[in-house]
Amino acid sequence: MVVSMSKRRCGVGVSVLDDLLYAVGGHDGSSYLNSVERYDPKTNQWSSDVAPTSTCRMSVGVAVLGGFLYAMGGQDGVSCFNIVERYDPKENKWTRVASMSTRRLGVAVAVLGGLLYAVGGSDGTSPLNTVERYSPQENRWHTIAPMGTRRKHLGCAVYQDMIYAVGGRDDTTELSKAQWCEERWSAQHY
Repeated sequence: MVVSMSKRRCGVGVSVLDDLLYAVGGHDGSSYLNSVERYDPKTNQWSSDVAPTSTCRMSVGVAVLGGFLYAMGGQDGVSCFNIVERYDPKENKWTRVASMSTRRLGVAVAVLGGLLYAVGGSDGTSPLNTVERYSPQENRWHTIAPMGTRRKHLGCAVYQDMIYAVGGRDDTTELSKAQWCEERWSAQHY
């Protein structure tokens, strides 16, 4: 059985870097968090010695690219963010990189072809269908083709060099579509 984290975390961002699981931010039931915990499955232990992000937030998107952990967007109950931070595990340090052009909470994140994708989410007012792509070499975000459906709190994965965006909410209904990106989005109904 996996040992519990030191804090409860709703809306936490999670990803794996160097065979360790990172839990970034979230909400513990009373406060928005900027703390980060790291789980080592070999020892079944959580560690809290990871540097915190600069901003307390939940509904944050998290992904790994090029040996770094990225945390993007999220919200603190007052503001929705477009900020992006990159964690260097060797330095135990977060650094701000270029911000997304759109504020996003509940954003889905994918990595494909050495680029980071921010898919959908909400700008704090309504769900988004917009998609942005980050190039670490340029330290710049580029807007690409939007999805056919606005959605927040969706899932996202890469399979056979395609990005699949699945589920989420459009503020009126749960969605059951999958879409993929090849510079355009196509809907599949199941």
